[in-house]
Amino acid sequence: MICAENEEIDILPLLEDALPLGDGLIAMLKAYMDRGAKRGSKDEVMCVACVIFKPVAYKQFVRDWNRILAAWGADEFHAKEFFPGSGQFKRDTPQRQELYLEHSRRIPEIIARSIARIMIISFRPEEFLAMASQEWKDQIGTCLHSLATQICLLVNGDWLKEPGMDSESFAYFMESGDPDEAEVVRAVSHMRAHKNTGQHIKAKSFTTVDKGQARGLEAADYAAWQWNKYYIESDSWTDRSRWPRKDFLSLIDGVASSKCKLLFGTGDNLKYFFNLFDYMLKIDPSDPRIALR
Repeated sequence: MICAENEEIDILPLLEDALPLGDGLIAMLKAYMDRGAKRGSKDEVMCVACVIFKPVAYKQFVRDWNRILAAWGADEFHAKEFFPGSGQFKRDTPQRQELYLEHSRRIPEIIARSIARIMIISFRPEEFLAMASQEWKDQIGTCLHSLATQICLLVNGDWLKEPGMDSESFAYFMESGDPDEAEVVRAVSHMRAHKNTGQHIKAKSFTTVDKGQARGLEAADYAAWQWNKYYIESDSWTDRSRWPRKDFLSLIDGVASSKCKLLFGTGDNLKYFFNLFDYMLKIDPSDPRIALR
């Protein structure tokens, strides 16, 4: 949709008119989720990044983000194109090179000042599959995209138990067209329908949408790309010998520590995760703390 100043706007707030009074998207926290993965010469990592906005802040974010895209003549943002300078973000003139340097600084600042929270759930796929028991694989499955999404919803639900947050709820958005889309949507639907889990996660909606129609997905894409690249380019998870990229540091430093959370299932943390859930499966497979499928 194009406004009077020929500036593209996000269409999602307009969906308010189609929803029941008092239960519309505008009144909810907007949570945008994007899956990212990266393989290096020695390792592979994947994550689901969730970027959460309060409604008013999201509107301002969209305006600022669209100005960035307009300067490039781009329809939508993809980190995998922006950073190497491909697609609509080619840096084939001195002016576009200067634009890249400017926007590399501005983008993390725009995200950091707009968001209410960033959550990243990450795994190393080969390690995960090697460590998972057959019982786990049979009952929970091996789709890390679905698992990371479910964990994210559970942790976000914990956040709403903090003082002053108990009246909040989420409108979730996931990019459409992902190979795991059907499995993720089915798992989340199961969680929302479960009498205990549904009350905990407070997900009033979970919608798949094209990335170009929801700018929040592009912020999540940025966060996922930055984390995966940082991990792959570092020597090891326990020895962070390589400092994060300046734009990644700008994003993290610009967000209060209470608003930025990373759960990385690897090593002893992953062992604890499997031991905990295998134990719970034996006690009560319907326990809402289990990532439902």
